[in-house]
Amino acid sequence: MTIPNDDSTIKKRWIHLRRVLERSGPFKDPNFEPSTELLTAVASVRILIIGAGGLGCELLKDLALMGFCQIDIIDMDTIDLANLNRQFLFTKADIGKSKAEVAAQFIMNRIPNCNVTPHMKKIQDFNASFYSQFRIIICGLDSVVARRWINSMLVSMLQYDENNQVIPSSIIPLIDGGTEGFKGNARVIMHGYTSCIECTLDLFPPQVIYFEI
Repeated sequence: MTIPNDDSTIKKRWIHLRRVLERSGPFKDPNFEPSTELLTAVASVRILIIGAGGLGCELLKDLALMGFCQIDIIDMDTIDLANLNRQFLFTKADIGKSKAEVAAQFIMNRIPNCNVTPHMKKIQDFNASFYSQFRIIICGLDSVVARRWINSMLVSMLQYDENNQVIPSSIIPLIDGGTEGFKGNARVIMHGYTSCIECTLDLFPPQVIYFEI
């Protein structure tokens, strides 16, 4: 999908994003080259969000407002009354409905040209060919088990050259985030270059499992 450059309304809409993408700065990456084509590149990148909870709703809204137009979101859960205090894409009328489907429709109804594809499934229901479609995968999960699964999937998709070095084009960056009380964390994982979920399990707090009585 491309964003037209000859429409004054569109230009005005993305004026703040253009200021970031079309000029240099003291903290830029050494490989960053300002260009008018970057906004179109952002619009064409396909991103996967895993989880449509408190963090996932925020991620979906932010990415759509930043100009990303090709977004998929996975969540197997349905909306509960207890979700409404922090998952702002949902209302009372949505209780019992799919989180992924309602969140996707909310964004598409309000942000023109943004295409959000919902998947009401487990992440384990998809294979490597599905995950290989995405340029970036962002996790808004509340489960260490699920994090470990997607981590192992992305590691298994790495390709190596004749010197046993990771081929950069086979890496799908994983952005992992989470909250614990009033604290939050986020990190970018480049498998083959940085430590991964499995390498840093000690960073996660003990998991609490609740049982219905």
